[in-house]
Amino acid sequence: MKNLPINIVVSFIIFSCQTASKKEQITEHPLANPTLKNSIWVNAKYLETLEKTKSPLQANEFADTVMVNFNAKADTANLVWNFHEGSEFSVKKGKKIQLFNVYDIKPMPEYEGVLNGNKLILSNTLFTQVDTVGFIEKKFWIGKYLMKNKKITLKFDGKITGIDSLSTYYVWSDYVTTQTNIDLIDFRTKNNKSNTYGYKFIGNEIVFYKFIWQEDGLIGKSGKEVFRWKKL
Repeated sequence: MKNLPINIVVSFIIFSCQTASKKEQITEHPLANPTLKNSIWVNAKYLETLEKTKSPLQANEFADTVMVNFNAKADTANLVWNFHEGSEFSVKKGKKIQLFNVYDIKPMPEYEGVLNGNKLILSNTLFTQVDTVGFIEKKFWIGKYLMKNKKITLKFDGKITGIDSLSTYYVWSDYVTTQTNIDLIDFRTKNNKSNTYGYKFIGNEIVFYKFIWQEDGLIGKSGKEVFRWKKL
């Protein structure tokens, strides 16, 4: 059963990651020393497609079971579907890793698998470890850009500096209910107004397009190019 909305799931993930001791944070890098404790895993096919295309929209076909997150003791895990649904599982570890849904208790595990080197296999789905739930932003967005001699900085917390009118950005990853022919990003102004744009990575630039909603939040398509950012 897919029980929890994504905002609750992500809040749980962040809280779990923050509960790791200072010693653990120093001595155990999650990618250098694979472990279930305090770890985040993403569908390997999703990551591979994202790496090739820089497009969450194109990677979306592998987002059904997109992420698995274990708490500091690895006795609880959260599964995330399509970046907007999730459910909590209790974890039993032995020869195999078994996940039991805490909201629909059954004698048999709902998911079963193994940790094999730096890969997690659950019910024939392969997952790769990442070091943050914001792996899309970290990989492709965080950094400095140039637009018409104006320097812009995108930060990990979603904040934008360098453009007086803008305060935050949000890169779309959930395309389950939205029909679009282009990847989407939201920019929020300092007066709290949000605008959606289409975007494409072309060389060392990100090209932004006007996005035309035909049905708000559900159906839309890209319009003309409106501006470009060059990665510094």
